[in-house]
Amino acid sequence: MKRRNFILKGAMGMIGGLTSVTLAGMTIKDMADPGQTTTTIPSFHGSPRAIGVAYGKQFAEAIERNTRTLLGGRIPANDPAFRSWVRSQEKLVGDHWPWYIEEMEGVAEGIAGKYEDVLLLNLRAWQYDIYGAPPSHACSSLAIKLANGQMACAGALDDPIELYCGPVHFAGNSGYRLITFPITGTSWGNRSMNSAGLAVGISSQILPGLKHLKNALVQDIAMRAMLQTCATVSEVRNFCLKHPFTMNLVCVDAKGGIFCAHQTSAGLREIKAHEGCAITNHVVDEDSEKWLRENGVTEFPKSPTTIPRRNKLLNFIGSKGGKCTASEVKELIAHRDDSDPASINNKGSIFLTYAAPQSEKSTFWILQPKLATCPDKFLPFEV
Repeated sequence: MKRRNFILKGAMGMIGGLTSVTLAGMTIKDMADPGQTTTTIPSFHGSPRAIGVAYGKQFAEAIERNTRTLLGGRIPANDPAFRSWVRSQEKLVGDHWPWYIEEMEGVAEGIAGKYEDVLLLNLRAWQYDIYGAPPSHACSSLAIKLANGQMACAGALDDPIELYCGPVHFAGNSGYRLITFPITGTSWGNRSMNSAGLAVGISSQILPGLKHLKNALVQDIAMRAMLQTCATVSEVRNFCLKHPFTMNLVCVDAKGGIFCAHQTSAGLREIKAHEGCAITNHVVDEDSEKWLRENGVTEFPKSPTTIPRRNKLLNFIGSKGGKCTASEVKELIAHRDDSDPASINNKGSIFLTYAAPQSEKSTFWILQPKLATCPDKFLPFEV
C-alpha cells in the first residue's frame, strides 16, 4: 500500500519492539470442536466518545510513539494551504459523520493529549501532497465463487506492523459493528468485515496529479464510515458515488453480491465482476487509465509485484471455475514464497483475511504471519 512510501524511512528504527504492545489483549481459547480455535480481540463499544477514551487509554504509549514518529517534523504545519486542507477535511467529516469527530476527541481525552494530533493522524497528514516511490510489496484482494455457489473475499494487508494495534473490534451504539486494522491512534477502516456481513478488501493506488473533487475525503476515514453504515455492495456503490476517496476495492456481501472498483477522489470507476475479481495496486484497464489522465493523473507508478500478484489471483479464479473450497482460498493467500514476486503473502504482509458472509455472516478469519505467538493458520474472529 502507498502508506509504506513515506513512513518506512523513520518508522522502523524508532518504534522497534512495539509489536508486543500493539497486539496485547488478544487471547486464544480452545473450542469444543477439536483442532479449532476462536479469539477475542480488543473491543471498544458504547458512545463514540466512550469508544475513543477506552481505545486511547489502552494504546496510549503506542499512540504517543506513532504521533512522534509520523507527525514529528514531517508535516508542513505552518503552510496555509495545509492548514486549510486540514480544516476542510475536518468539516467534511463533521458534516457527514459527527460521531467520528467525537471518537477522535475521546482518543485525545484517553491519552491526555491534543485533539489536533489525533486529527492529523487520522488525516494521514504525514503524506500530505506526497507521492513517493512505490513499495516493493503491497496489498492484494480477491472475490471468488466457491464450490457451494457462495462468494468469498480474501487478501493481504501490507504495511509496517510496528504502526498497528492489530485487529480491533468497534461496536458503536449506532451503525454496524466491525473488525478492522487501524494504525494505532486512528479510527480508520480498511480491510474489514462488519456485522451485516459486508466483507471488504483494499489495495491502495498511487495516482500523482489526480484532481480532487471538493467533497473528496481521506480514504481511511471514508472506509470506516462506509463499513459502519453499509450492509450491501449496492450501498457501497452508492456511498462511493457520494463520497469520493482513492482506494482499490473488492467487496462481497451476505446476499452474494460482488463489487470491484477503482474508487478515486475524482469519481468512481467500477470494474465488472460476476463470479470473481482481483485487484492489487495498479489500474487494471486502458479505459480507466485514459479517464484518469483526463482527470489530471500524470503517471501510473507500479510496484514490481502488483501485476504478478493480480495475475496469480486471476489465474486461480479462472482455473477453479467456481469449484474451489474455503481451504484452497486460504492456502493460496497464506502460502509464502519469497522467490516468487507473485506471492500474496510476502515479506510485507502483516494481516491476511478471509470471509464468506453468505454462510458465516459474523465470522472474519485472520492470519497474522508476523505474530509468532499465534498459530500459523487463519483464526475465526466474531464480528
